[in-house]
Amino acid sequence: MSWKSDHHVVFHVPHDGAQFPPELMSSACIPQREFMRYHETMRDTSVTLMIPDGYRTEEHSVVFPVSRLLCDVERFIGPEEVMEQFGMGYCYERAFDGQKIKNVTEDLKRRTRIYYDGHHKRLDEICMKHEKILLIDLHSFSDEIVPLHFLKDGEPTPGICIGTDPGYTPRALTEAAMKVFGEAGYSVRENYPYTGCLVPNAVMSGRTRCRCASIMLEINKRVYCDEAGNAVHHELEKLQGCISGVLANISL
Repeated sequence: MSWKSDHHVVFHVPHDGAQFPPELMSSACIPQREFMRYHETMRDTSVTLMIPDGYRTEEHSVVFPVSRLLCDVERFIGPEEVMEQFGMGYCYERAFDGQKIKNVTEDLKRRTRIYYDGHHKRLDEICMKHEKILLIDLHSFSDEIVPLHFLKDGEPTPGICIGTDPGYTPRALTEAAMKVFGEAGYSVRENYPYTGCLVPNAVMSGRTRCRCASIMLEINKRVYCDEAGNAVHHELEKLQGCISGVLANISL
């Protein structure tokens, strides 16, 4: 029995959005050109294009359309979010290098929550409709923006980081991903430099009986972007093929 046929596949793309709603963008406190430079640096460039053909539908892909600098839907709400101490919770005040980019007020947080809550409501609704889902949390990163406290001395970042959770990531899923990307020539590490994977709120809270298997794929931009930071088409196709291979090679 394959995961592909037994579980409803959902691709989650939280950080490839490039919309700038005026009611959120008005909080920016740096010049627009500088803000956009941070956006492009921190954006998960073109990862939506890594989703295999047939899965780029509303039923199989949940893609957040707004820039992560305006709303980061993968942060927790409240003091449990460790990135809040760096001004990078769900409503960013600062960029990865500490530069203040927005004036964050309680009113801005309220407006940001409308986008945040709407995104998670959509994820929860998918869980309510399906008994089993396989969630692939799709990201990219560059060495420039990895927090220093995430790094280990003398250990370079891999081409592919696979984020797992012992409660929600079956070993068969982890092993399939490591095998497929490794055989394609990428260096692969589990939970380095990033750890964990997204699990929808409805599953975590027990509001649904949906069984969720989840994995995070963090693609290092150096393996698919050129020196200007633009995605290279044939590299995107290669990564899309690997992700299709992961789906085809998972079994219980």
